[in-house]
Amino acid sequence: MGADHPIVLEPRCPVEEDPRVKEFLRLAKVLTDATWVELELRPTGSAPARKYRVGAGTGKAATTPLEAGVDFDASLRLGHAAKPTRKHVKLLSDSLSCALELRKVHAQMALLRRVLETASHLVLIFDNDGHIIFANPAGDDLLSLQTEDELPAGFNGQPRQPLFSLLTSLVERVVSGDGAESPWRGVIELGDGRMMACEARQVTNLVPDLPDAVLVILRPTEPESDIRVRAFAASHDLSPREQEVLHLLGLGLTTAAMADELGISPHTIRDHLKHLYRKTGTKGRSELLRLISRATPVSADV
Repeated sequence: MGADHPIVLEPRCPVEEDPRVKEFLRLAKVLTDATWVELELRPTGSAPARKYRVGAGTGKAATTPLEAGVDFDASLRLGHAAKPTRKHVKLLSDSLSCALELRKVHAQMALLRRVLETASHLVLIFDNDGHIIFANPAGDDLLSLQTEDELPAGFNGQPRQPLFSLLTSLVERVVSGDGAESPWRGVIELGDGRMMACEARQVTNLVPDLPDAVLVILRPTEPESDIRVRAFAASHDLSPREQEVLHLLGLGLTTAAMADELGISPHTIRDHLKHLYRKTGTKGRSELLRLISRATPVSADV
């Protein structure tokens, strides 16, 4: 879906007490010197029409069609008033269109904010100067770790630096296009051992007066060693317990340490190792670890 299409696809009438519609009706009443004003909105989709009114009274009324944008047909009834001039009709049409468009934009923004708040990914939006202008709750939680205790981070074997400084440098790379891909993608390793898949991309604003921004999305991922173990386990039909033993084996734990970690006996650990050697066609730990190191690190999360 293109950025120029509405997120709220089907047009719906505002609620009866919508403040923007009420303001429009008061404007129409003052502008036309009517004793009462009634607006009827008819959405272009399947949603029902709705009428809005200010002022009391019945009787003679001038009915005038209004231009209300592509989503609605509209007509205005003016109690005890002369038919409005063409200039007034144009002014009222523009005012109504603006009120309805503003309501749609606010609805879209509320929907987007709700989606971002419930997303498990960490979403940060920076301006082109590297200042954060939005963070969803997951992103805000990560940044709070940075303020409470400087959280170092790095990627591609480069020296670690505070997480916020690293993200700011990525924003600068994306904005300047200094030999970097756009969007930039990579894996960031945090000082607490977590791995985060990161994507930073420039977002061009469609409104000429407003600046562009950089969207940064972070999501937890596994270290490549864990991904290799999982791929290797899937290809050899290993049981969940055998996968746990395989993971601890990759960490270099002894038989006794693995037993203590899993809460089972060393004898049971040896049985699991024998099963692993048999299933993988290996003769010992070293050969098994070499085989794992050659596994293709395919992750369902990437």
